[in-house]
Amino acid sequence: MIIEKIIFSILAFYLFLLMFFKMIKKIDATYIAILVLEAIGITLSFVEIIFTISFNIIVKNIIYLLAIIIPIIIIYLERKGKNFSELIYLGLVNFYKFTRKYQKM
Repeated sequence: MIIEKIIFSILAFYLFLLMFFKMIKKIDATYIAILVLEAIGITLSFVEIIFTISFNIIVKNIIYLLAIIIPIIIIYLERKGKNFSELIYLGLVNFYKFTRKYQKM
């Protein structure tokens, strides 16, 4: 159990630093939302360690999703040549087109 938490903490912190430096390198503020989600996941993990409480399986899955799975997916997409910022903006455009809340110019 403690080995899992140590591996999780090291991996989550590594992914956090990787995303942070990627944000600095690209000068792109889109990564801030991902960094905040990662920070929430890491903070929840540290709360679990410090207060020696055990979260239920749903909260643990959310922690893993926020701190590890989402950053790995983003890194994978960018290695395949897709820009995460562009994907976010295209998703927003498609959402606004779907809901018809865009202004005609």
